[in-house]
Amino acid sequence: MNPPPPDTARDPALVDFGIDAAGQGRRLERLGGILVDRPLPQTQERRRLAALWKDPPAVYRIASEGPSAAPEGSRGAWQLADAIPNPWQVAVPLGRATLALEVHPSPSGQVGIFIEQIEQWRWLAAVVPPAGTILSLFGHSGAATLAAATAGAAVVHVDASRQAIALARRNAAASGLAHLPVSWVCEDAATFVARAARRGRRFSGVVLDPPSWGHGPKGQSFAIDRDLPGLLADIALVLDANAPGPILATCHSPGWHPGRLRDTLSRALAAAEHPLHGRLESGLLACTDDSGRTLELGTFARLAPEPRSA
Repeated sequence: MNPPPPDTARDPALVDFGIDAAGQGRRLERLGGILVDRPLPQTQERRRLAALWKDPPAVYRIASEGPSAAPEGSRGAWQLADAIPNPWQVAVPLGRATLALEVHPSPSGQVGIFIEQIEQWRWLAAVVPPAGTILSLFGHSGAATLAAATAGAAVVHVDASRQAIALARRNAAASGLAHLPVSWVCEDAATFVARAARRGRRFSGVVLDPPSWGHGPKGQSFAIDRDLPGLLADIALVLDANAPGPILATCHSPGWHPGRLRDTLSRALAAAEHPLHGRLESGLLACTDDSGRTLELGTFARLAPEPRSA
């Protein structure tokens, strides 16, 4: 049976994934009309749309895979065609607004947007109440922050990287949302939350996407297996018990399956005697490719606000 034709209307989207001739896992994505070929170590599946893998405009090669333009000692390098636009953006409709998110290829092979998170951003835009203050930790390119802000919340966006905050602010401006009440804070997430707890500061909801490991602007280290339970415990202390939420935690780290993330969040809330105004649920961050296959790329746990009575 021949594979279905590519659905070019899906953008941003996962197009195909599978191992190449050398047995290396790769993913092919469509970002703003540009095909992007980059590593996907966890797959052993076969590609379905072989013709689309020929000469994509954007390719990231790991140095160990073969010749690349990577500087000595670096993980890999991008090979980008001259025709790629500047700025290179994707459009993500959220209902009240459409986010214009910059595709920002980094030396690590990331592209500045996690398409498996799109449904979580839409969920935030739909459930965040039009008042209160949302804390957005590890805010990266700002998509979750802007999703909450479009719903009418004030947002405190925290990230340890000045470059990431600059990218998030460009995304806000490109989306026509620079006027929304967002505070941009360059700070280590755990340091920020601990200080907020000491000062009695409260937030009506929180969203966080912690890395497997990372460093704050003053060299503070973060390792998800060691530090996430404590961070969630501190987050529970800064949540307003009378506010409706929501709470959203996502991660892309091995070993953090949906049940583990949900139970870790639940224990933190219980220890702080924080009431659950809603149902705590969890699941997988996943994408569907143009052939209909599902690729699992992470985990979420979330608590939606309870609907208010009329």
